[in-house]
Amino acid sequence: MKKILSTLILSSLLFTACGGASGTSLSDEDTLFYTYETAEFSIETPRDWETITAFPAEYPKEVRVAFRDNLKDIDFLANVSIIREEGTRTNMDHAQKKLSDHEATLLDFALSSQEEINLIVSAGESASMLNTFIGKNTSDGPLLAFMQTYLTKGSKVWSVTASYSPNEDEFTIDNMEQMLKSFTLK
Repeated sequence: MKKILSTLILSSLLFTACGGASGTSLSDEDTLFYTYETAEFSIETPRDWETITAFPAEYPKEVRVAFRDNLKDIDFLANVSIIREEGTRTNMDHAQKKLSDHEATLLDFALSSQEEINLIVSAGESASMLNTFIGKNTSDGPLLAFMQTYLTKGSKVWSVTASYSPNEDEFTIDNMEQMLKSFTLK
């Protein structure tokens, strides 16, 4: 439970993290997105978002990379984080486990929607869930919205989480949803 809470806190604190870009592959210059790639995964990312690959020691070691909006004059920056953990659950079992953990650890938790989606694992499609929910990490913290999807491959389970203000503009929310739906394991 503590790991789950720290993971969501990570997502909600990314707007203050330090970072730098690496592992990028630029696609068509006229598009709003580029493909961020590693040896393990790829994800479509807005060109103007910051890529964070170095994290302070208090962040969970399972965090692989995070991306955050470039707006600097708002209270909370929308962000997406990718976390890899050890495990052998199926995509759907992992989705249900994470959702149960969030319900137990987030204050004022409410599930907004669930959508079955297909993501790519090793060039084949794999059914997963896109869960959207709200909650607070602490009693005096802001209410946040989250979108989360999940993939598994071998002994690794992946969670891709978008965190944003419930009042976020639709364009940014759509961009984050596109990011989550583009996540691919190699």
